[in-house]
Amino acid sequence: MKASKLLKIIRKNLKDYPIDYLKNKVTDERYRDPLTKKLAKYNSGVYDEIYSIDISDDFEIDDDLIKGIRSDIGFYFDRYSAGDDENKRFTEYVSLYLALIAKRPLHPYSEDKKDDVYHFNGDYYCKGRMKYIHDEKSLCRYCVCKTVGFSGLF
Repeated sequence: MKASKLLKIIRKNLKDYPIDYLKNKVTDERYRDPLTKKLAKYNSGVYDEIYSIDISDDFEIDDDLIKGIRSDIGFYFDRYSAGDDENKRFTEYVSLYLALIAKRPLHPYSEDKKDDVYHFNGDYYCKGRMKYIHDEKSLCRYCVCKTVGFSGLF
C-alpha cells in the first residue's frame, strides 16, 4: 500500500476521535502523573500532524507490516484493556503513522540522553527496548528506536 493511501485511511478513522479530551489532559490538574501528561501532549501533537502533512515522496508500505502492527495492538488491548475500542483505534492509527510514515518513536522522546527515549545525532534510542523487545507481540519490533547499549544506560 502507498503511504499516501495509508495516511488517508488513518485520517478517516481518526476523524471522530475526541481529541480535545486528550489535549485537555495536558493541563487538567486531575491528571497528576507526568507520564500521562507527556503521552497526552505527544499523541495529540501527532494527531494534529496527521491532518497537517502531505506526502510529497510517496513510498510503498508492506501490507503484512500493517497487518502485523494492527494484530499486535489488538492482542495488547484484548489482554489489558478489552472493550476500549476507541483508544484501541486511536493507538492503532497513531502507531501506524509513527512507525510507517513519520518513522519516529511510538513513545514521547526528547533530546536529553537522561530520558528513556531520546534523539541523538539523527537517531532515536530507547533504554527500555532491550527489555521489552522480547515481550509477546511487542510493538518495539516496529519502532525506529535503536537499543541503548549497557554503557548508555548510565
